[in-house]
Amino acid sequence: MCTFLGVIRKGSWTEEEDILLRKCIDKYGEGKWHLVPTRAGLNRCRKSCRLRWLNYLRPHIKRGDFEPDEVDLILRLHKLLGNRQVYV
Repeated sequence: MCTFLGVIRKGSWTEEEDILLRKCIDKYGEGKWHLVPTRAGLNRCRKSCRLRWLNYLRPHIKRGDFEPDEVDLILRLHKLLGNRQVYV
């Protein structure tokens, strides 16, 4: 839960906020998320900053379709393990 003394911004992130978050992570690294909003100058809670970084801004996030070899692996694992997604 995001608790903070002051006004917490909610809703869509702006490009300016994304830039501030990227600069903060570049300078201080990932982790210590409780310090990120203050260091970055954001009016967001630490959970929001962490999730924005992990789900949208991290440089090595792969987006788009699966490669043919990835599809093949998924199908082979499904054939072997069935619908037990925990193991896939």
